[in-house]
Amino acid sequence: MPSAGPVRRFLDLSARPLRGHLHRSMDLRRPGRMTLGRAGCLALALAGLSACTLQEGGGPSFELAAGTTSPAEFGEIATFDLESANGGRVTREDLAGKPWLVGFIFTRCATICPQLVGEMSRAHKLLGDAGAPVVAITVDPEHDTVRVLNDYASHFEGTEDGSWLWLTGDEEKIYELIRKSFKLAVERDPDADPGLLVSHSSFLVAVDGAGKIRGYYQGTDKQGTVQAVDRVRFLAGKRDMLSAQPRLNAMLNGICALLLVVGLVAIRRKRKHLHARLMGLAFLFSAAFLASYLHYHFKVLPSLGGHVGFRGEGVWRTAYLVLLLCHILGAVINLPMVLRTFWLARKQRWDDHRRMARRTYPLWLFVSISGVAVYFALYGA
Repeated sequence: MPSAGPVRRFLDLSARPLRGHLHRSMDLRRPGRMTLGRAGCLALALAGLSACTLQEGGGPSFELAAGTTSPAEFGEIATFDLESANGGRVTREDLAGKPWLVGFIFTRCATICPQLVGEMSRAHKLLGDAGAPVVAITVDPEHDTVRVLNDYASHFEGTEDGSWLWLTGDEEKIYELIRKSFKLAVERDPDADPGLLVSHSSFLVAVDGAGKIRGYYQGTDKQGTVQAVDRVRFLAGKRDMLSAQPRLNAMLNGICALLLVVGLVAIRRKRKHLHARLMGLAFLFSAAFLASYLHYHFKVLPSLGGHVGFRGEGVWRTAYLVLLLCHILGAVINLPMVLRTFWLARKQRWDDHRRMARRTYPLWLFVSISGVAVYFALYGA
């Protein structure tokens, strides 16, 4: 389990404006022939490229953005007693026994808070059947009184039934809670404009029923929100909101790549019947991937609020986009090539089949392996 000190140092150090954490609410030997060596090098290169997930200065590491079923814990929340926007008080004990998702906002925030609150609203809807409340704690309690916070909260669902709690209270105690328990940075600048008054984190924090922090997620993008929701739903004993289809799709691509490599070995050893069966299986796995991919993008993703995006920056983002573009173009070009190669084999036009296969095979293998790399770039291990 990561210790609290390193976690806090990581979050504080990486919490800088424009970095997405701390904000002042601102602004083959024969040409064309694929050899086993080349296939192996290609696989290794693409596996390395999937390290795009280790984002340079952008987003938490995948260790902090703990996976859905991860056992990771990042410390325990201290006891607190805050005022609720809809009356009464809320303590840590009131939230005991159920996981919750918390974010830090203030009503006068000029830029990032509306986006953060929008993602929290989406999280609230996705957590509807989990019995896990969303909690918004103001970092400007001097202005955000119960009345002000209640007026602000009235624009969102969940305030009346307690499934979305809006909390305020003593500024010193709130800041101590954020810094010492949540291990996040927060700073008030009395000389700043009202909309830039407080520098604070844009993380959504998942907390379990025992009051322990179970993950930090970027709260200003869809992917971070869905990851946070998926984590909280798991902690609540509910089915993952994140579909298992991305993992399934990556597995289908990975199995296809393995079958292609073994199929190449088989034909090199003159085992033609085994080669034919393996390539037929590879085609079936590719077809299964295509069907699953289309279902996921046109049926599943819309129910989750849209597509998730890559969160890296700079060179990592460029590398990911190049990888994605090559994968998509390769898949489009490769499909008719694969069909043509199989048709030539069926007609027993072996010379034409071999010539076509030398062009089809490397592209097919690339598409399969790059599909796995895209998965790791988006979702991690």
